[in-house]
Amino acid sequence: MPIDRTKIKREELLDILEIWDEIRGVRDMPREGEMGPIELAPFLQNLMLVDIHHPGPRIQYKQVGLELERVYGKTISGTFLDEMPKMFRRFAEPAYTEILDDKQPSFAKFRFVERFWIATYERLMLPLGNPRNDRVSEIIVAIYPKIKAKTKAEREAERADRTTG
Repeated sequence: MPIDRTKIKREELLDILEIWDEIRGVRDMPREGEMGPIELAPFLQNLMLVDIHHPGPRIQYKQVGLELERVYGKTISGTFLDEMPKMFRRFAEPAYTEILDDKQPSFAKFRFVERFWIATYERLMLPLGNPRNDRVSEIIVAIYPKIKAKTKAEREAERADRTTG
């Protein structure tokens, strides 16, 4: 299903999607190697380049931008999805399955509440095809988080819920 571009708020994601569209032309998706650091230089700190290993498929975070590794709190470049924490996999696995099956871009927005913080992020996933067959061989994932402290009212409401629940 095509992405509803009106739901994408981050200009960077719209720019990355436009580059992907220009490179693919009339094809279903660009081929691996056609969209790289030169085209994506302004966005690299918020990108993950994901390799798809066949048979399997097995998903590997080949290269992860510095901003994303800072948010995750550790280096994940080189790590396979099946080695990531269960909660991470719970959100990631269905998205990768969808991309591998549909061979279409995917956009989603998420919101998490954790202790004193509210985090939201927009995620754009773009498939790149194998030049020898029609399988997805790489996926470019762009993630732009926004993290803010909870307001005093939000913290008090949470405390009240805990004491009445």
